[in-house]
Amino acid sequence: MELFDAIILWIHLVAAVLFVGPQVFLAAVAIPSLQTLEDVPARRALSRRITRGFGMLGGGALAVLILTGFYNYAQASDDGLLDLKRYFWVLNIKLLLVVVVVILTALHAMVFGRRLQQLQESNASEAEIARVRQQSMIASVANLVASLAILLCAALLTSEWSHMGGLR
Repeated sequence: MELFDAIILWIHLVAAVLFVGPQVFLAAVAIPSLQTLEDVPARRALSRRITRGFGMLGGGALAVLILTGFYNYAQASDDGLLDLKRYFWVLNIKLLLVVVVVILTALHAMVFGRRLQQLQESNASEAEIARVRQQSMIASVANLVASLAILLCAALLTSEWSHMGGLR
């Protein structure tokens, strides 16, 4: 069973890389590069292709993270880790952050992304498009920050520190 547990953890880690890595790439490289394109229709079309691809990759990775996370939670419970005070609290913070990420991801995709596309297709004013784009960017940055905080929690959960502090 230890090999199976290790494979599930590896799948979880790969999914985390596939979820967080593209967020960093989009924020640091893709979006700033897109903004240098002066041809607005070409910029919008390329942006739509990139974000649609990211949505598929990120959504799939998030689903895998949730599924493997359930398994990892059950494994931690079986191992008695949930009885450790620090482990328990860090894990609960991580789970709360996961809920935040799921909400922000859904909000970004289902509200801001769709609204932005509708505005662009209806030739809305640049001011209105900019307002929705700004809201979208705020949600994206918050999602990235929450995702990075989840990674910090994951690191803490594997540390000796989380096993100290007694029982809850």
